[in-house]
Amino acid sequence: MHPKYHLTAPKHWINDPNGFIYYRGNYHLFYQYFPYENRWGTMHWGHAISKDLINWQDLGIALYPSKNFDANGCFSGSSIKIDGKMYIYYTSVRYTKTNPENIHTTLTGDEFLSSQSMIISEDGFKFDNLNSKKMIIPVFKEGQIGHPTHTRDPKVWYHDNKYYMVLASKYLDETNNYNGQLLFYNSTDGKDWKYVNNYRGLKYGDMWECPDIFNVDGQDILIMSPERTNKDGYPSHGRITTINFDHENCKLEITGPLNYLDYGLDLYAPQSTIDEDGRRIYVAWMRMPAPDDENWIGLITYPRIITYRNNHIYSDIHPNVDNLFVSETNDFNNEIACKITTKLDIGDYLNIGGYQISFDGKLNIDRSLVYNYDAGLKQLSSPKLDKCELKIFYDQHIIEIYINNGEYVLSNIVYNLSNDINSNTNFTIYKK
Repeated sequence: MHPKYHLTAPKHWINDPNGFIYYRGNYHLFYQYFPYENRWGTMHWGHAISKDLINWQDLGIALYPSKNFDANGCFSGSSIKIDGKMYIYYTSVRYTKTNPENIHTTLTGDEFLSSQSMIISEDGFKFDNLNSKKMIIPVFKEGQIGHPTHTRDPKVWYHDNKYYMVLASKYLDETNNYNGQLLFYNSTDGKDWKYVNNYRGLKYGDMWECPDIFNVDGQDILIMSPERTNKDGYPSHGRITTINFDHENCKLEITGPLNYLDYGLDLYAPQSTIDEDGRRIYVAWMRMPAPDDENWIGLITYPRIITYRNNHIYSDIHPNVDNLFVSETNDFNNEIACKITTKLDIGDYLNIGGYQISFDGKLNIDRSLVYNYDAGLKQLSSPKLDKCELKIFYDQHIIEIYINNGEYVLSNIVYNLSNDINSNTNFTIYKK
């Protein structure tokens, strides 16, 4: 069964959200897509649109491999409106050694080359994959500033009459170990790009995927997904921190801790945009260890608004979603999307169909009964809290918990919830 309001592919594999943009009256959300099986393979861009960030219309495949430079995948990227057109930037991948038993993978691992490419759509609906693609940043050579294989995920934005791009990459340090780095480019027209600077000021993971830089409430923010930082559960996670970013020379300074964007530890590869009311919002991929019975795997979170106040980054549910669920009900049904509100004191608990929530100064979850997979991901906690006011959103296979109006978020993939709900405190269920 598909979720009612969370975006999934019609069938098969989905991962990173791409090209997220409000453009000509529609939200366009693209996603990494392997349309043939419930596993990762040659990347295409799936495409969906929405008027309200809740109800999504699938439009099929937007980008597919069509050139020698992207013969083995159109990897993650972003989009921006320039001169009324939609400019899409993506990482183009070509294998150097293909697995003869599965042409959708390399022979043993890192046998591929990555360049950065673009395609321009006149209207955001038609994409001429045969005639409109252009490589804009070629594959790096050994010894150059970027890695020839692991440079990817172009995120483009506009600031003071220039366009800026950040790329994820990696480099070998003085101890011959790989570390993540960010590469910065600028452009006057969005087509011709000039390298400006890099950032190597932090050793944390060996690759920083899906970087995203923006300003909220006067504070510069960096989101990225460092790889191979955790020993238990998934090794890589979406992170967020405050920064100072000087556009003149693309100099970056990290000024805060690199916190989890979501403490449920299933979330990865977030991407932000500006909504129709000028608010900074983001969505992200929720990793699923097993497919649904209807032959799909992976989904995209509800949209979240990022704000900055009292020296803290908040990540709260978008009001379009919050205002969708207004009718009180006494019943929890695992086939119906809903919102549950409650306030927990020390010792309080709420059990949603086998998904157990409790509060002991931290918000704790135990999904052992509804997640029969990695033991390191079954019991999780938030940071310490002064209070615990919750908005909980359930849809098929996902629970998103917004703590204290977005002070923290904890979201989890779940399977086979029951229709039972119980607690030792008051709660209210809302349906559409």
